[in-house]
Amino acid sequence: MATFEYKTICAPRKASKIKGVKNSGERYAQTLTDVINAQSADGWEYFRADALPVDERSVMSRRTTERYLSLLIFRRENIETYEEPSLSVELEEEDQPMVVSAPSVEEEEEDIGVEIGNLGPAMR
Repeated sequence: MATFEYKTICAPRKASKIKGVKNSGERYAQTLTDVINAQSADGWEYFRADALPVDERSVMSRRTTERYLSLLIFRRENIETYEEPSLSVELEEEDQPMVVSAPSVEEEEEDIGVEIGNLGPAMR
């Protein structure tokens, strides 16, 4: 399973002056393209853009106003990806558990000296 790390930057508020582009919408689009390409050169993939509220406090009036900031979110695959542990356990010959064999019925008959067929039901 791949894990990602994320990076957020503020979207540019003004379009850069670009030679040959006169429309403000096209200039802003080219400015965004330049920002995204600059981040992708460092290995970041454009993920999404969000507008999030931020409370700002005015120093003079001491009032809090809500303002929205446009953020560009980038991500890249974490270099140290997490690997899930495998469920299979491989044991070496030395590490294998001991196998204990149960004595057979014939061996018990010789030790006790009583035949199993001659025993009756259990009594209290």
